This record gives sequence, C-alpha cells and structure tokens, in this order.
Amino acid sequence: MPNSRTYGYVLLSVTATLFLATGCGGGSSGGSPPPVNNTTNATHEPQNNTTALSNGTGNSSAANPAGNNASTQNTSTSSQGGSQPADASAFPAIVQQAMTSLGENGFQGADAPTYVPQPVGGGSTSYNAHNTQPSAHGPQFLVGYHVDLLTGGQPYASYEVDHFVSTSQAASSLSSFASAVHGGAMPSGGTGILLPNNHSAQMATVGNSTVVYWSDNGWNFQVVNENTSVPPTPIVDKLVNALASASLPSSDGVGRVIVDNQNPSGADVTVTVIWSQDGNVYEVQTTNSAESPIQSALEMAGSMRAYWS
Repeated sequence: MPNSRTYGYVLLSVTATLFLATGCGGGSSGGSPPPVNNTTNATHEPQNNTTALSNGTGNSSAANPAGNNASTQNTSTSSQGGSQPADASAFPAIVQQAMTSLGENGFQGADAPTYVPQPVGGGSTSYNAHNTQPSAHGPQFLVGYHVDLLTGGQPYASYEVDHFVSTSQAASSLSSFASAVHGGAMPSGGTGILLPNNHSAQMATVGNSTVVYWSDNGWNFQVVNENTSVPPTPIVDKLVNALASASLPSSDGVGRVIVDNQNPSGADVTVTVIWSQDGNVYEVQTTNSAESPIQSALEMAGSMRAYWS
C-alpha cells in the first residue's frame, strides 16, 4: 500500500500495411493527498478519485450534513454500489459523502464505519476516496476502496476494504498488508514482561527499534518505538487500557493492532487495525492528528458495518 500510486495503460497496435501507431495514458490522484502512511496495497487511484470538503466530521449526519458548504471534484457519475442505507443517520455525513462518491467501486456489501474520530482542534475536514487495485507483487484482491479523512490537508484517519475471491485467501493475506505498515514487521524472541493487566508480553529489538508485543483472543498486538532502545511503556499502557473497553471485530485470520511511534516524545503515533472477515481484508488507521488515536482506531474498527443495503 504505497504512499504514491501511478497507473498506466499502454495500447500497442501494429497494422499489416505501411504504418505503426502507438498510444499511452496514465491516471493519477490529480494532486489529492496520498493515503495514510503507506498502508494500501494498491498501485494507483484511477478513474474514480474524489476529494470533497466539509466543515467537520462529527459522528452523526446532523453534525456534518451532506452538501453543507461542501465542494466536490472529479465526482464519479457511475451507479452506486447499492441503495442508500436504510439508517443513513448511523453513518457520519463525511462517510456518507465518501461512500457515495465511490460509485460502483463502493461494491455491493461494502462496509464503512459508523464512528469516526474528531481531528485535533476540531478544524475543517475533507476526504479522499478512491478505488484500489493490487500491485503485481501484492495480495491479489478482486476489488476494493480506500477513504482518507484529512484535516488541513493532513490525514487523521482512514479506512480500507479489499475483497478477495475466498475467505481463506483474505485471511492468508493479512500478514502482507501488515508488513506494508510502519512498524508492521513481526518481532520474535525478546525479554518477557508483564503488562498492566498482568498479561504476559515480550520486549524485543527489531532493527534500531524497540517493540513490545503480545497475543490475545486471535489478535496480535505490538507497540513500536522507532529508532530508539527506549521501551514504549507509556504507549503500551494506553493500548492495554483502551483494549479493556474496546470491542474488536471477529477475524477469520489473526488480526493485527500496530501502534507505531516515530517520535520519542510520543507525538507521532500511527495506529493501524487490520483483520479479515467474510472474504474481505479491513484496515483502519488513525494518526496523532485525531483525538485519542489509540482509542479512536479501536472504536472505528469495531464500528464497521455494511453500508449498502
């Protein structure tokens, strides 16, 4: 899931007579901000890349009514993935706008979060919604989409759903998606420690980074302090406390929660939740631009539900 995606089509035709004609074209994001933190496995944002502005995210349509001082560019005119959800008010207005903009790329049965966090400071927000396609060397999903939520042009949250041909293929692809995330490399070995809830964990070194990791109820959790030997103890405590009140979704494979800290002060945290269910791989992410990024990522993941009826 790289930060920058390009897509090219090359059409070559050779006639049997006296001339040769060639042509090439490309698709780009048209200057839209890239997806959050290198998380998608797609190679481009092609025909249906939409950025829309709104006054705030909110967690109900009343907080951010669709079309209220909103501007939309490159909106798809293709058919929607399904009918409007019966309970549209369950989804924040910015989510409704993003899912509608995806058109037919928001495939039937697609999911979206009923909860999204507020950006720090409550500034104006926008979204960047586009379909995803697999890279040549990545997991070969059939169809998918990615939605970034931005404030001041910077990502504060995102969600992505990629649909596979089978449940087993989706589950086996989890590790590939996780490895594309900062801090997503699975550690091994290390020193045994006890978490605040007396659950056993390991502390290990991966490259120049320090990682605390553990497993529980079909999920792997890891907290990474990048480029330092200092243990990420305060962040581990926050994750453990947040998990005590969170309801993570069930996963057909081993789900992953990755908290990556790229600043010793803890001021550059990215939280990623990845799991598979019913042939889909889901990925939710928050950054320090979101209020309570750890709690918000867990809540956002637990709120994913079918959008199109």
